[in-house]
Amino acid sequence: MSIKILDCTLRDGGYVNNWDFKEKNIKFILKNLTDSNVDYIECGFLKQNDYNIDKTFFQNFSQLESMLPQRQSSIYTLMINFGEIPIDSIPKCNTKVNLRVVFKKEKRFEAIEYCKQLVSKGYKVFINPMNTSTYSSGELLEIIELVNKIKPIGFTIVDTTGAMNKKDIIAMYYLIENNLDKDTALCFHSHNNLQLSFSNAQVLMEQNTKRELIIDSSVFGMGRGAGNLCSELLIKYINDNYDGNYDIIPILKIIDEQINKIFAISPWGYSVPYYMAAINNCHPNYAKFLIEKQTVPVELINKILNNIPYKNRGIYSEDLILELYRKTIEHFIDDGKDLNKLSKLLSNKPVLLIASGKSIVQEERNINNFIKKNNPFIISLNFIPKKYNPNLVFVTNIKRYNNLDKTNIPLALTSNIKAFSDYKLNYSSYVEDNEFSDNVALIALRVLLNAGVKEVSIAGFDGYNKDANDNYSESELTNIAFIQNSVVKNQQIKLQLSKIIKHIKINFITKSYYEI
Repeated sequence: MSIKILDCTLRDGGYVNNWDFKEKNIKFILKNLTDSNVDYIECGFLKQNDYNIDKTFFQNFSQLESMLPQRQSSIYTLMINFGEIPIDSIPKCNTKVNLRVVFKKEKRFEAIEYCKQLVSKGYKVFINPMNTSTYSSGELLEIIELVNKIKPIGFTIVDTTGAMNKKDIIAMYYLIENNLDKDTALCFHSHNNLQLSFSNAQVLMEQNTKRELIIDSSVFGMGRGAGNLCSELLIKYINDNYDGNYDIIPILKIIDEQINKIFAISPWGYSVPYYMAAINNCHPNYAKFLIEKQTVPVELINKILNNIPYKNRGIYSEDLILELYRKTIEHFIDDGKDLNKLSKLLSNKPVLLIASGKSIVQEERNINNFIKKNNPFIISLNFIPKKYNPNLVFVTNIKRYNNLDKTNIPLALTSNIKAFSDYKLNYSSYVEDNEFSDNVALIALRVLLNAGVKEVSIAGFDGYNKDANDNYSESELTNIAFIQNSVVKNQQIKLQLSKIIKHIKINFITKSYYEI
């Protein structure tokens, strides 16, 4: 058996940092992967979008070739998402760069024809059917029959949802082994949602095949969600058990000098929601979406994932997961009476909202001076502050409610929370059709606007920082959810706030990114 490694850090790892590695770092990673003697290096995507030298998207092969190290002992590849580049836009082959074509199940026949035309143009091609485990035996045999006529370099088992186990791997291996042309390599690309990437790769390596076996991995397992099989682990295992000749030191240099910096900003790795995505055979981005909402407990995440139609589970749709999320947490009620009660309670009173940002600790004197001077009606948002005495606690987040120390302070809950409260407000009435519109401060401002409040002061509405530890006034409020989209989140919230501020005056008592 010939076992080889394909490192996909610059391609699959790019989902973590939006492929923004920077030119110098791309060259550094390519050189060190080459120095490690990795057999194949996937350098990014071949795309038609505008070229940015700092990203691993390439319009043509010369852009990649200019970045390759002088010593080119490895084989370099680029991936094409089928459907993005018309075949007529790809010239006849004049490069040593190989192509990997990935495609959705419903596009498999068109994709195989596309691969056939690439081969006829002289390219060495890998065929990667996305979410291979969803193919029935008949469908897989059908596609293998077509693949055999093309004679690509490799055919890949793609474990998109990270849900495959030993039994699945062995069953699929034997079906492919007994039907795939012997000159075509068998490749394996996995995601680590169930922490089985390494053991599944070992299962494949233990099979008695005479064909070439190519295992995908990435440095430090870099990849979205739970990440991928770690190149450094695979290298050592092959060196120790299959007489491999890989050098681990260049890989460790990449981790030390490049990957650790990325991981510190946008971490990846095992988590319960990604585990649930795997056991529900869902695309990991569904779990990522729900994690970043930071509003629902694990039992509801599991319920939402389980409600995704089977045909949609392997292909991510943000519209679908947003719709299912809303349907799960919305419980329509007529809140007219409670809104009227709230309106009377707040009539002619100054109102102060206290959010959970760090500024309520850093600017405590400011806030206390404001309270002493104005004697406002204080509403805290999704928590009870330790240093201030709210008159009302307003809660929209199920997880925050579950962790709330229940006191005698009156509660206002939105209808997505099934619990008794002094005021119950219809959740869907105050959430717009936007991914970030369920921010508690935005909801509270919309409620107050509907209650007839003309002016509001707010403290602790700071904005999101990429470091989760810098976002909250109290450590127990810190959420470990990935917030690499904090810039987008801040921009969207500010945009929505600009609409609200036309109808209600907002005074920022503490420093805020959202101050307009």
